[in-house]
Amino acid sequence: MPSPPPATPVILGLNCSGFHSSACLLTPTGQVRVAIAEERLTRVKQDKSFPRRAIAYCCAAAGISVNDLTDVFVGWNPAPYLLHPRQNLPEALLDRGKLAQLALNEMAALQGDVARIEQQLTSLSGSQLRIQYVNHHQAHLANAWLSSGFEEADFLVADGFGETTTGLLGTITRQGRQELAANRTPHSLGLFYATFTQYLGFRPNSDEWKVMALAARGNPAVHYDAIRSLIQVENLHYELDLRYFEFFLSFTPLYYSPKLLALLGPARQPETPLTQHHYDVVAAVQRVTEEVVFALLRALHAHTGQTRLVLGGGVLMNSVLNGKLRQHTPYQELFIGGTPDDTGISVGSALHGYRYALGLPLAASVPAQHNFFGREYAVAELEAELRRRKVSYERPADIAAATAALLHSGHIVGWFQGGSELGQRALGHRSILANPTLPEMKERVNASIKYREAFRPFAPAVPEERQHEFFELPAGETAYFMEKVFPLRPAARLALPAVAHDDGTGRLQSVRADHNAGFHRLLLQFEHLSGVPVLLNTSFNLNGMPLVETPADALDCYFQSGLDALALGPFLLRKQ
Repeated sequence: MPSPPPATPVILGLNCSGFHSSACLLTPTGQVRVAIAEERLTRVKQDKSFPRRAIAYCCAAAGISVNDLTDVFVGWNPAPYLLHPRQNLPEALLDRGKLAQLALNEMAALQGDVARIEQQLTSLSGSQLRIQYVNHHQAHLANAWLSSGFEEADFLVADGFGETTTGLLGTITRQGRQELAANRTPHSLGLFYATFTQYLGFRPNSDEWKVMALAARGNPAVHYDAIRSLIQVENLHYELDLRYFEFFLSFTPLYYSPKLLALLGPARQPETPLTQHHYDVVAAVQRVTEEVVFALLRALHAHTGQTRLVLGGGVLMNSVLNGKLRQHTPYQELFIGGTPDDTGISVGSALHGYRYALGLPLAASVPAQHNFFGREYAVAELEAELRRRKVSYERPADIAAATAALLHSGHIVGWFQGGSELGQRALGHRSILANPTLPEMKERVNASIKYREAFRPFAPAVPEERQHEFFELPAGETAYFMEKVFPLRPAARLALPAVAHDDGTGRLQSVRADHNAGFHRLLLQFEHLSGVPVLLNTSFNLNGMPLVETPADALDCYFQSGLDALALGPFLLRKQ
C-alpha cells in the first residue's frame, strides 16, 4: 500500500531557465532553509546545467534525502511552448523517455490552450513528488514581495525575457495581486542594456557590471538624443525601435543591427582600448535606462497612490539605478533584496509555491536583511582541510582583531566565515577585504587578486549605524545586499580613495550586527586602528571563477592569487 502523503510539505524551488541555475529548500513554515547556485559546486562560472549538485547540497544540509521532497516548484512555465509540438512519434519511439513530452505537447495542441502544468512522480516505495511550474516573472515577484515584509506594495519586474513577457507592473496585497501591465517580448529593457554591452565589446547577459561602471566616465549628453529615440514609453508600457536590434533573431549572434552601427559608429572589438566615445555611449545608455524605469514607476504610482514598492528581475542588478529610485520616484519605501537576478528564481518559485499553489500561510515578517543561505562548515571541518593540505596556520585568540591588524598594515585578506551568500555579491562571509584608505589598494586588488579591468570599482562595507557619516543617502535607506550606489560625502571621498568611484559614488553595503556579527565586529576592530569603520569588500574569487563555497575552494583561491592572508573561520594563514 502506498504511504499517505506527509502532513507537512517539503518544498524545493529550482531555477533551470538557462541563467544562474540554483536550488532552494524551505523550512516547514515557509522560510529559506538553504539555497545555493549550481556554479558554486561545479566551479563553472554561470553554470547553466540542471542544478543536480545544488539539490543534493540542499537536501544534505537539511539532513533529508531527495525522496523526502513532496513538492518541487520550477521557475519557468513551459505551457506557452506546448502548443507547437516539435517532436514526432518515430523520434519518441527511439527514445521512449520522450513519450511523456510528446503526449503532453500533442494533447496541449489539440486542446488549443494551456496555462498550467502539474506532474507527479510516484516511486516504487510509494513516495510522491509533485512538480509544478511557476511563471518566471511571478517567481521574480514572489522573491521580492514575500521577502519584503510589506503588507501592500506596488511591483516592478524587469529583465531580459520570461516565457512571453519581459516584465510586469502592478500592485499587490496579502489578499491578492492586480497586474496592470505586462511588457511583451521582444520589447525588453534587459536586452536593450545587453545590446550595448555587446556593442562595447563585452559579453551580453554577463558583463553588464562593466558597462555600469564605465558609465561614470562618460558624458551622457553626447549620444543621449540618439539612444533615447530607441525606446518609447507610454504610460506603463515601453517599446524598442526594433530596426536597431537583432537579439530576437536566431540566425545572428549579434544583438544589434547595422542601423545601430550607422547611428553610433563601429562596435568596439573585445580587448581593444576603450575611448571617450565608448564612455559617452554607455553613459547615455545608463541614463536612458534610468529614465525609462523612473517614467514607468511614476505612471504606476499615478494609478495606485501606493508608497511602497518591491522590485525584481535582472535589470534591478543595476545598483546605480537602484540608488536613485527614492530621489526620482514618489515611492518612500523600497525592497529589492539580494538576488533580483535569476539566481533568486529558486527562492521565488519555492515561496510562490508555498503561498499560492499550496495556499499555506506565511507568518508576519520583517524585510529580509541577509541571504546567508549556504551551509556552515564546522571548525573541525575547516581544520581537517588545513591538515589535509599540510599548510601552516595559527589560531589567534581573536580572529577579527588579528585580521584587522593585517588589513591596517596593507595586507589583502580572504575572509571565509559562516554560511555562504546566495547570489552574485559577497557580503562578509565569502569576501576579499582590503584597507580602503590606501590609494593604491584598488589597483592592487584588481591587478594581483581579481585579475580584472582597472576601471571596475569596489564596494565599501560600513556598519549600518554609521553609514550616514560616509554616504549621502535618504533617511531610513539601507543597502544590506550592496544593491544600491550612493554619493560619498566629500570627506569620505578623500578618506576612502580605494572605494570611491570615478564619479564620487560608492556601492554601499550596510552591515548589521545581528545578522552579520563577525563582519560587523571586524569593521569596528579596523576602526580602532585606522579611524574609519569601513573596509573594501569584494567577492572571494578570481576573474572568471565562481565565489568560493567550501574550505577547499577558499584554499585553492588563496594559493592561486596574490592574497596575503586567509581568515578561514577561527584560523589564520599568512604567506611569507
